[in-house]
Amino acid sequence: MVSCLPGAMGDPQTAATGAVIRPSTLRQYALEAGFGEVEVLPIETDYWRFYRMIR
Repeated sequence: MVSCLPGAMGDPQTAATGAVIRPSTLRQYALEAGFGEVEVLPIETDYWRFYRMIR
């Protein structure tokens, strides 16, 4: 999630998600990684979204 999209797209073993990730995509990745619950935290910012992932 910290590399740029063109660089990630050059590696066939990445999901090539890019810098902007939708909550549904993060939830899917978290569930695949073994987390049982994902919630968006109520932290107000102009640019960031914070999540809590629970096993």
